[in-house]
Amino acid sequence: MPRPANGTEYLRGSMIREVNALVDQLEGNGVDVIKMYIGQPGVPPSSGLIDEFTRLLRERAFELSAYSSTPGIAELREALAEDYSRYSGVKVQPSNISVTTGSSEAIITLAMTFINPGDKVVLINPTYLLYKPIMQYFNAKVVEVKVSIENEFNPSPEDLKRVVDKGTKMIILVNPDNPTGSTLSSEVVKTAVDLAIDNDALLVYDEAYRHLYYEGEHTYALRYDTHNVVALNTFSKDPALPGWRLGFVVADEQVLEVFNRVKQYININPPTPAQYIGLLYLRRYKVDFIKEVIPVFRERRDAVYNSLRALLPDARVMKPKAGLFIFPDLSSYLRRAGINDLEFSLRLLKEEHVGVVPGSAFGDGGVNHVRINFTREPVDRLREGVERIADLLKRLLAL
Repeated sequence: MPRPANGTEYLRGSMIREVNALVDQLEGNGVDVIKMYIGQPGVPPSSGLIDEFTRLLRERAFELSAYSSTPGIAELREALAEDYSRYSGVKVQPSNISVTTGSSEAIITLAMTFINPGDKVVLINPTYLLYKPIMQYFNAKVVEVKVSIENEFNPSPEDLKRVVDKGTKMIILVNPDNPTGSTLSSEVVKTAVDLAIDNDALLVYDEAYRHLYYEGEHTYALRYDTHNVVALNTFSKDPALPGWRLGFVVADEQVLEVFNRVKQYININPPTPAQYIGLLYLRRYKVDFIKEVIPVFRERRDAVYNSLRALLPDARVMKPKAGLFIFPDLSSYLRRAGINDLEFSLRLLKEEHVGVVPGSAFGDGGVNHVRINFTREPVDRLREGVERIADLLKRLLAL
């Protein structure tokens, strides 16, 4: 075959997808796997939502199967603007919304729209694993700010000020964070917004988990500025529709004018059926869904956190206030066992049939950590999953 394009060497494939493929193989052979790896909530969408959408699809099959405008159907953008305004306190218009095929499309489209070779992009390390390879693919200069459990995975304002300058095109923050489960302080968010304004950069603010708070409340970057901030959102976490591939961005009209032009060349429009199920969710099911899942996820988080503390006393663990993930540091165990987080995660899956993601997949700041989704399984299986993690570590240390 012809030589692949420059930059594809950075797109090595997501470790999450690799783990998923291994899980599929095991399950294909009849193995029961405790799934603590993939970022999918462990609850189905509301049954009423599915029933209503099914009726709508039968009644308006042609309309729901048609093309839509590139930024999404008008009804959905209006509902999203109203919903986002209500929760954030920021006045958002439909013209500030562009509906995307999941937030992953938004990440790629933003890079295509704004990144030139050599532009500086500031990332947190560890962070969501799509960002760095995509920016490297577009030949950006990636500068990382290391964070750790000591400061609850928050960068200091001084750390950001040291790396953001006039050569910076983009600052990327994930809040609540994937993989660490951290929530950023309002001071950090405000500092990032001010730096974006002062240096004519774009703050890409990934807030996929903004409704999944167990303590505290979300900080909306758009409260501080609406011109240099792009907020990324998704329907994958609430209302638990990851396979429908639906997301949206909230941004200044000038940003979206260029963004939507580029977007036409990627997918023409987001999936029309997904847009209509998203519209139904916003209109009639969102408030109840969030009220129902928060106590369920909080109980599951507490079960995993308490089990980790009890069974792995030498692990360093931060109790997440939001999101789907907990990110224990197993350095004390893995170093004594002479094994890294990737090797450990693969052995855990093959020997104990528990799926987690090695922390190094999210950057070298995640070395010797593992990412655990505490929402995907019921409490009893989550506890069993942690027990199996502890059992494998005991065997490794006994060798």
